Amino acid sequence: MSQRNLKYLNTNRIVYRRLPLTDKPTQETDKYMFYENGTNECYELFRSSAKITTYKSLKWHLLVLWYLNPQLDQDDFMKLAEVITHKPNGFVSFAIHAQLLRKIVYEVSMLDLDAPPKNKLRKVIFKPFTGLTKEQKLKIVGALIGRSKRIQPADMSVC
Repeated sequence: MSQRNLKYLNTNRIVYRRLPLTDKPTQETDKYMFYENGTNECYELFRSSAKITTYKSLKWHLLVLWYLNPQLDQDDFMKLAEVITHKPNGFVSFAIHAQLLRKIVYEVSMLDLDAPPKNKLRKVIFKPFTGLTKEQKLKIVGALIGRSKRIQPADMSVC
């Protein structure tokens, strides 16, 4: 499996990860933040090994990058999109024609940045560089969410 080439993003100080700004966690430790009602404000692009596999997903990723980096002008944003869609860089699993990319970039740049892009609701957000393994994280999530949401026999009779 090839790694992503994040050099361009890091060199040009492109923001691709952001913790929630206004939502306050219900519980916070040195390892994680727990939001009982969840938060949509956490953006962590390119954290997993999954690649962008569809045009819809590419458009969403570009929209989030545009939203997180309002200082970019149209030319800088186009260069960023070219880096993301250059298949050897490891972000996408497909090749995209230059004209289609220009069309997608134009559509994304015309969208309203006042409202944040739709995002998955997250209840547990692990802080960067905690050193936790995947198993440890799953155990914490299970303790916070999994076991408390099990159906009790009394609930079943009410239903």
